[in-house]
Amino acid sequence: MKKLLITICLLFINQTAFANYNDIYIADIQYDWINKAEVEKESIISEIRDIIFETEVVKQEGFKTQFKDRLKDKLYKEHYLAASAGYKEYKDYNISAFYYKKQKHIYMYAIQDKKDFSKIYYYDALGHLKYIDFIYGEYPDYPYYAIQYRISGKPVCATYYVSKDTQYLFEPDETFTGVWYKHNLYNKKSKIILQRTSY
Repeated sequence: MKKLLITICLLFINQTAFANYNDIYIADIQYDWINKAEVEKESIISEIRDIIFETEVVKQEGFKTQFKDRLKDKLYKEHYLAASAGYKEYKDYNISAFYYKKQKHIYMYAIQDKKDFSKIYYYDALGHLKYIDFIYGEYPDYPYYAIQYRISGKPVCATYYVSKDTQYLFEPDETFTGVWYKHNLYNKKSKIILQRTSY
């Protein structure tokens, strides 16, 4: 289940954002995680952690009330079919599909309103809201980051997007999980701990 949540946190890569950053060098990082010294890795992790967790990530109260109009996707049949057909955009939304390995049918889809890039909504196949991503950053430019919550308001993970290929993943308690580079998730010791089929 933990591997599934880590994958969900990162599959919808083409996201948007709206906050500002001070001078940081992270945007210029090229992927060389495997070759970095432990001190360099710790420095990068620390800097990203300070950005994401400047405000503590905690359970949000009243989440279901706040998003009561989004709890059920009224157009779920249309969105499900569009996502299944491979659409990246459908009417007023960006859309993405999620599959279990070796299965033809999607188990979840995500939609992002083109008029409000600050959130992404994840629905199951029957249109029930499961997760919400809150996006912060400088879209369409990198870097930006996302914090994902369950519909209960409980945080799931935080992801820092350096580029389409590279993302840093943290648990809500600020614990560093790893660095995604393309299909592989590397831990602090540069060991591959998870793989994904698409990015």
